[in-house]
Amino acid sequence: MKSIPKIVFSGGPCGGKTQAIKYIKEHLEKLGFNVITVTESAAIVLADGFDRNLPTYEFQKAIALKQIENEIIAENHAKDLPNPVILCDRGLMDSRVYLNDRDFERLKTELNLCEIDLRDRYDAVFHLDSTSNSNTQTYKQEDIRIENRDEACALNEKSLRAWCGNPHYRFIPVCDTFEEKAELLKKEVNAFLGIPRHLEIERKFLIKYPDLELLNSLPCSKAEITQTYMISNNKRFRLRKRGENGNYIYIKTEKRKISETVREEIETRLTQEEYENLLNTNTKIGSISKDRYCLMYNGTYYEIDIFPFWKNQAYLEIELNSEDDKINIPKFLSVIEEVTYKPEYRNIALCQQIPKEIDTKL
Repeated sequence: MKSIPKIVFSGGPCGGKTQAIKYIKEHLEKLGFNVITVTESAAIVLADGFDRNLPTYEFQKAIALKQIENEIIAENHAKDLPNPVILCDRGLMDSRVYLNDRDFERLKTELNLCEIDLRDRYDAVFHLDSTSNSNTQTYKQEDIRIENRDEACALNEKSLRAWCGNPHYRFIPVCDTFEEKAELLKKEVNAFLGIPRHLEIERKFLIKYPDLELLNSLPCSKAEITQTYMISNNKRFRLRKRGENGNYIYIKTEKRKISETVREEIETRLTQEEYENLLNTNTKIGSISKDRYCLMYNGTYYEIDIFPFWKNQAYLEIELNSEDDKINIPKFLSVIEEVTYKPEYRNIALCQQIPKEIDTKL
């Protein structure tokens, strides 16, 4: 079955998600994509006559079931179309925003889904910041949006935390006009879909071992990653297993170097069976495991890699849309040096030889 990009538009109340989806749909259709939209499930459930005065858990479960149903319909429709893409107005992980820990665990159990299933079933997530977070923008309540400004701000923050850990998570800030916000979103969507082509533009830094307790207090999520570098018919590719607690997604990545910071990149989601077949039928170059902390901070998504062979240092990666993008590294992350241009710090090189830790006291 062909890979069908599935994108979520999330964020706090009054972030402009519904309007943004219409804008992106029109944009992508002009470029030749067949766009299928999944309407916000809460609106459908309420329109079907669900009593909002029932317990929150029952409401969120109804929303989740409707979301799963509508995604299946969208995927079945998309598989027969050329160049399809699915746009979702919110996704399953949004239930985390409205439920306490106990009820969220109950929902996962009753749906027979883990957190990886809820969050990483989507290829990309775009958080549209709520106008409740702005001192200059108007925040409006309505029939479905019943939260006041303070409540909306709290939900916006919970949404940021809930989706942290998705492999492609991006923040779209409040702007003076919707048109400005939509243009920022369009730029990010284009980059994700590879318009005009799929590029990976990264800057990489060696940093002092971070304060994990501090990271865990922020919108941050940990993922266990194993990367295996393979070769077949003189072509190299990477297999990645990503997840936690025995629950994983599997990705095949092929890259072509354009410059030290830019690579053309093609990613393909795999089933576990496909992953294991590629792993067992091709030549292995090397393998490396790490814990990745995905941090959303001041609108930028940072990836911090903790390796088992380093005790005093770690690795920071920042994906960019352009080589000219300005980088602002949080003050609580202490940079030792940039290693973007040092091939010995590439993951494939670390499989074969581990550079000695730098003595930061010197």
